[in-house]
Amino acid sequence: MADLMSLEPDEVTGSTTDPALPDWALLLVSRARQAAESGQTVTLSAEERMLTPEQMGRRMGMHRSTVVRKIESGEIRAVMVGTHHRIPYSEFLRFREESLNRMTQLVAPEIEQELFGDE
Repeated sequence: MADLMSLEPDEVTGSTTDPALPDWALLLVSRARQAAESGQTVTLSAEERMLTPEQMGRRMGMHRSTVVRKIESGEIRAVMVGTHHRIPYSEFLRFREESLNRMTQLVAPEIEQELFGDE
């Protein structure tokens, strides 16, 4: 569910800016202030970013069809949007971390042997 925050026009007051804010945040504040001052209600929402199987595949170095097979087998959690799979970004991060941990565990003995030999 998206978090919503609404600002009514009379709630936008003052003109101080925080120099520590990045440019994109200052632009967002400026546009919100302009809209609110012109009588519009400003609504900000936060939604989880979603990836297509192709986007996840590019990030993971695997083919889209491999991602789809992993979705169908339950390895990757996805939602259906119409007839298309969408992977929540948090699921991408979980799967990537799990994959990196598995790879690390697989190669750790070989690396240890190469670094330290038969001690």
